Amino acid sequence: MKTASKKLMLNQLINIGWTLLAFIPILVYLSSLSSYEAFYIFLVISLTCGFLPKQIFDRLQISRNPQFYKRLGVKRIRQFVQDGDIINRAIRKDLPQYRRIRDRTSLNKYLKTVEMYERYHFICLIFFLLISIHALMNLRYGIGAVIITCNFLYNACPILLQQFNKSRILKLGKS
Repeated sequence: MKTASKKLMLNQLINIGWTLLAFIPILVYLSSLSSYEAFYIFLVISLTCGFLPKQIFDRLQISRNPQFYKRLGVKRIRQFVQDGDIINRAIRKDLPQYRRIRDRTSLNKYLKTVEMYERYHFICLIFFLLISIHALMNLRYGIGAVIITCNFLYNACPILLQQFNKSRILKLGKS
């Protein structure tokens, strides 16, 4: 199998797996509702948050120091995500010289990708948060707790990972 298609396939398998795990509790909760008005409102609020200016996302960055994120354990998260350590190791078996960032152009392209992933997970973080609050307000504590857990794993952890990546990229860009 060609390296590019192998990478694409592995990345998509990881994406589908994590997305299914995270969204199944949301779908279970939504299927129990008699009305979807709240769902549509939460969706609009969440999507609107994705259009916030870059400066706001920059201010939401917890730290500019990659070491801060390493101490939080973000490198462990990086093992199990798209373009993560496991995928890169698999690709490097076939193509030892493979590097995601090769030059200034690929560095800038990767920074844009990181910012896009961060926005996506921020949108989902807000959506999951609103849905979990709705569930808790409707005394659905079990599913509310599951959605909060999924929100942490599927959104908060990847946001920290993207902030770690961004801090590393910006540090590289200064070199």
